[in-house]
Amino acid sequence: MGERIKKSIQLLTALIVLMAFAYAVHYLYNPIVKTFLIQSYLINSFLAFIALVLLEWGIHKKKNNLALLYLATVALKFITYFLFFHPRFQLDGVLNRQEFFIFFAPYSLGLLFEIILLARRYN
Repeated sequence: MGERIKKSIQLLTALIVLMAFAYAVHYLYNPIVKTFLIQSYLINSFLAFIALVLLEWGIHKKKNNLALLYLATVALKFITYFLFFHPRFQLDGVLNRQEFFIFFAPYSLGLLFEIILLARRYN
């Protein structure tokens, strides 16, 4: 059990560093929506960490259901988007490029991080 906790802490640390760097770069180009940008990165980081923990567990315990676990994490992220982000983006009736990247930049980074984990661990 100690090894799993150590791996989870390593994953969380790497994810936090990646997301913090991405947030800093993103904030340079879009400083007007600071609060919403912070919320987006925090929510997406949390969802990515949950997904990483589930996938790490699935790699060791449920290899036959790994694709289903992965799809469930993607579905959870999209549900979060439609419940939390989409209503805020549609307040003015237009989804512009800045609004699009507020959610999908951290989402994409988390997804890429998960794919890299799967590629390294599943081989």
